[in-house]
Amino acid sequence: MDVSVVLPVHNGAAFVAASVAGLADFLARQAFSWEIVVVDDGSRDATADAVPTGPGIRLVRLGENRGKFGALKEGMSAATGRCRIFTDADVPYDLEALPYVATLVNGRGFHVVVGDRSLTDSIYGARLTRSRAAASRGFSLLVRLLVTGGLFDTQCGLKGFRGDVASALFPLLTVEGFAGDVEVLYVALKYNLSIRRIPVRLRRNEKSTIRFGSHAPAMLRDALLLRGKWDRGLYASDALAAIAAQDYWAPPPPETAA
Repeated sequence: MDVSVVLPVHNGAAFVAASVAGLADFLARQAFSWEIVVVDDGSRDATADAVPTGPGIRLVRLGENRGKFGALKEGMSAATGRCRIFTDADVPYDLEALPYVATLVNGRGFHVVVGDRSLTDSIYGARLTRSRAAASRGFSLLVRLLVTGGLFDTQCGLKGFRGDVASALFPLLTVEGFAGDVEVLYVALKYNLSIRRIPVRLRRNEKSTIRFGSHAPAMLRDALLLRGKWDRGLYASDALAAIAAQDYWAPPPPETAA
């Protein structure tokens, strides 16, 4: 499988059918093989029944609501693509980003590709309410200053991973809520994985499930705990270390007997 697209969804019965059908129609016109993995994150409505059936569409059902990254961990485990992309269930960004991400991962070997709404070619902020755009920028600034350094946008809902990277990285994650976006990039940065930022263009502006007034303090707390978790060895991974290894030094000469 060339490309897997993972969609975590919670109580999305009203829109998931249109999202998946439109995504499948777009992917069917591409030159690569693909699958869509829909993860029903313990929905209390008819989300699972609304997911279309058909070639390339798979449904993973969770018995309880675990949060965005709890669902993504299950979806990435179920996915089989050499490139595994996740995006929000309402598929808010232009779909042309998906083959571009696949090219960067499968064709050029990048380990991680992240949408960045702050890049010049992105179209995003002008389509949001002023308060929501300001809150998003403020949170991103705090996270960049305190946790992730040079990454300007951790929360963009479009990220792609090389298959072996996803298999090694997602099981390490400890945060199942919205701060999982920060955690996955923090660990990727700590292992010095190759990360490529790309612009995104918002095509839908659905009501966000994030409430910065209530969610932001917990998200920031989770982000600030990441360094301590790294220091305690919670993200230790021989697989990621091997993927990111850059052993360019010549081996030492063998020791000779005196």
